[in-house]
Amino acid sequence: MINIAPLRPDPSVAGLFGYEYSTRFQALPIRSEDGRLWVAMADPTNIGTIADIADIVCMHIVPVLADAEELRLHISQLATDAINTIASQFLVDAELNKHNPDKINAELLAEISAAPAVRFIDSVLEAAIVSNASDIHIEPYGNRLRTRCRIDGHLRTYNSVEISILPNVLSRLKIMGGMDIAERRRPQDGRFSMSLSGEKIEFRLSTLPTAFGEKAAIRLLYDQARLLTKEELGFFPEDLVQLTELFHRPHGAIFVTGPTGSGKSTTLSRFMMELNLEGKNIVTVEDPVENPIMGVNHVNAERAAGFSFATILRHILRQDPDIIMVGEVRDEETAAIAMQAATTGHVVLCTIHTNDAAGIIERLIDMGIEPYISAHALSGVISQRLVRRICANCKIKKTTTVKAFGLPPGTTVYTGTGCTECDNTGYRGRIAVYEYIIFDENMHREMSEEPYRLAAKLRSQSRLIENAIKHVLAGNTTLDEIGTVLGAMVDT
Repeated sequence: MINIAPLRPDPSVAGLFGYEYSTRFQALPIRSEDGRLWVAMADPTNIGTIADIADIVCMHIVPVLADAEELRLHISQLATDAINTIASQFLVDAELNKHNPDKINAELLAEISAAPAVRFIDSVLEAAIVSNASDIHIEPYGNRLRTRCRIDGHLRTYNSVEISILPNVLSRLKIMGGMDIAERRRPQDGRFSMSLSGEKIEFRLSTLPTAFGEKAAIRLLYDQARLLTKEELGFFPEDLVQLTELFHRPHGAIFVTGPTGSGKSTTLSRFMMELNLEGKNIVTVEDPVENPIMGVNHVNAERAAGFSFATILRHILRQDPDIIMVGEVRDEETAAIAMQAATTGHVVLCTIHTNDAAGIIERLIDMGIEPYISAHALSGVISQRLVRRICANCKIKKTTTVKAFGLPPGTTVYTGTGCTECDNTGYRGRIAVYEYIIFDENMHREMSEEPYRLAAKLRSQSRLIENAIKHVLAGNTTLDEIGTVLGAMVDT
């Protein structure tokens, strides 16, 4: 006897015979391979039922004994899925009416209306949301369609099904994302949203043709309620005092640096929520808006429409802003406008790509910003990376056996043994390891006169590794994790 629940019946075969036949036969399709269909049954010795199912699906049936109560629960779920499919069909009909009728044929209509595709997408989205995933990847490889979710910065495989469902899944996603369902040779972008337990989640969809078919990537943007507190982000209390004071300065530019996916926008959003007071006019320019905050004016950059960061920034300055947030400084024009605004009485919050906090000086020079302008504009910079947090449910103490990151053998550290709450990874959630520089008058003078020398001096005082070790000793993360994320080798 098997327990169906942990097997996760393959969505691509769930529609081979629906609720009516499953109820009649007390049977449920599980998976298929090479013309064979595995079917969970309360009575796998019933030759007549097996023959009837084989006639319906035109496949060789492999019967598997299942618990009758578990089987009944799964079959009941088919009824719920059927109702959801009917309801979702109204969305399909409404969207089809928006498209050119010449591009909609019977085959395409059948694809986007396919119940297995609806169930497949629903299950993937629900699993990703429950796992707090940041991205979903639906990828064709050979004769399989693999789905992976990025959880705590790492991709994990959710399922792998037969490639035959790919056209249905992609067409369905394109309908949801408001994309051209007839276009399969060019990349497309779309978006959609849904609510789960009162929380609204935004999805940003991207499709890309590959050698095996179209690949889909979906970015999940959660509600503001999921934003962590400053303490939960990983900032220690003594640092928060100085950083909070920095963000409350009346003017100046504050940069948050780090590679893609290092939590820069999340950090800025959390501090910006504190600045979001009735007497402040806050305007952002982002591509796209990731963490919308009530009371903040968020503007989406649309480069294809000529609505660039620099163009929007010029218009924002005519909107009487107190605080401006620039989603990412990528070019000289945007940097120049942002730095000018910081020297004329505005607080300007920006993200930018540099390897460390000191790198902001050289990066701005490379963008064509004169050192004396940076000297007048810069208030501070935070450089950060994200590391996985040890699962609180399975965290245990251990002692190091070798010298690592300057810690002597015998140092007490922590690790996660793996449990059901962390999917046996030993980690659950992420925190920031960081360093920061708050510029004072002496630094401003050095920056204006000898910027590269100042950058070298600040880099020699880098505290990123020091902060990471502090998190290790506090039991927040592991030595292996900081070695992986920071690219450093453990001394032996």
